[in-house]
Amino acid sequence: MLATAATALALAGCSSGPPEFQPGPGMLVAGTAQVTVNGEDAGTTDAVQCSSTGTLTTITTGDDASGVTAMISNKDQLTAESVAIRDLGGFTGSYNAGLGDTAKVTMTGRTYDISGTADGFETDNPSFRKPGTFSLKVSC
Repeated sequence: MLATAATALALAGCSSGPPEFQPGPGMLVAGTAQVTVNGEDAGTTDAVQCSSTGTLTTITTGDDASGVTAMISNKDQLTAESVAIRDLGGFTGSYNAGLGDTAKVTMTGRTYDISGTADGFETDNPSFRKPGTFSLKVSC
């Protein structure tokens, strides 16, 4: 019994853990997001929450002051129902399906790629409406 315990300890000390996950092309590590607004990199965050109810997935990145909330439907095909951008890259705005702007969603593995145009304003000049472009890559 003592020899078995010693062997187990020796093997545990010599073995290495599993290799770190390396996402494939077009994928991110689960729980991370990359955001681009108006062509400007708004950064990568690990403040990501995803929740699904029926065919609707709600994805939230960042916090109440700065981030993105997206609602994605997979009822018939992947569709962006709404995207709300809160003070990222100096832009605050939203996309809502059926209200004139455009958005598309693709998925590679568990990584969503959501991009389109939103109606909004520059955060430092909120009096004037301005369209903006966005790209959100997020892995739940």
